[in-house]
Amino acid sequence: MKHHPAWLAAGLLVFVVLACNFSTNSNSGSNSGPISKMTMAKDNGSGEPGDETNTFSPSDHKIHCLVTLKTPKEGTKITFAWWIVDAEGTKNEKLKDLDYTTDSDVKVVHGHLSSTKDWPSGKYKVEARVDGNLEKTVAFTVE
Repeated sequence: MKHHPAWLAAGLLVFVVLACNFSTNSNSGSNSGPISKMTMAKDNGSGEPGDETNTFSPSDHKIHCLVTLKTPKEGTKITFAWWIVDAEGTKNEKLKDLDYTTDSDVKVVHGHLSSTKDWPSGKYKVEARVDGNLEKTVAFTVE
């Protein structure tokens, strides 16, 4: 039986597509890393996270990011990298890195960024690194 090259090419294409669909990408929201969930939240008025959202107003002077760890353990280093993606003429500018080292029973790590003035309208993101490895990124907007 003779095999046609088109069938071989089609089979390889299907294999590549399936392999790409099953691969893990830490920025795509997959749950293969140490973070099970990463969300943004407004301030509740007492300096703590309130309602979850990815849209803030310029006058939301404190913006919260919460990272839920799958398996909490003492000494885990979480770094929150806060970025302006594109806001009123500023592009791809890091605002600040915030580091936190966990205690043994900490499952939710809370980082926040504050400003005394209104935030410029635009697109932002927060990257979460666990022990130096980029694990998740969440985008948010100020409008």
